[in-house]
Amino acid sequence: MSKRRIKRVQSVLSSRGAWHVLWPVWAICGVLLSFGVFVVVRQYLMELPKKSDIPVVAVSDARNLHMETSKLSSGQLHLFEISTSGEKVTLAVQRAGDGTVHVALASCRACYRNRDHHYAEKGKIMCGKCGGPMNFESKHEKPDTNSCALVEIPHTETNGDVAVLTRDVIAQVGKLPH
Repeated sequence: MSKRRIKRVQSVLSSRGAWHVLWPVWAICGVLLSFGVFVVVRQYLMELPKKSDIPVVAVSDARNLHMETSKLSSGQLHLFEISTSGEKVTLAVQRAGDGTVHVALASCRACYRNRDHHYAEKGKIMCGKCGGPMNFESKHEKPDTNSCALVEIPHTETNGDVAVLTRDVIAQVGKLPH
């Protein structure tokens, strides 16, 4: 190598050795990168399904649900999971203050696509999409397709027994947008 080339290489290396002059730029880039990672991880964690504070009781595949009304205390929410046609459906059962028993899908009509994100908290089913509580539909009102109201399931009450047929559950699920 010629002396001229060696001097040129040495001058380039000495100018690259001044990286410490740009340390504020590198620090700002590091802070911005850290903030970006924090925002992405936080958003991911917020979108994860929340855990219910009420246990879900699994019902055998394609079996009808039978329960004693004496075990249903007023205002207490019960959750049951029924497996039908390869799909798991969660039912909410609650006895109202006037003694009537409500049975519904643990999802609303508008947010059924997000049903995996719904959860139970303090005796209410909470919508995983909008975060609000879902109430049971009233038999006296026409169901609103845009409200967060639980979809009522037909059931029978005889001799202290509440029965929910799997075919009725499948029929209601078939009416909802998937």
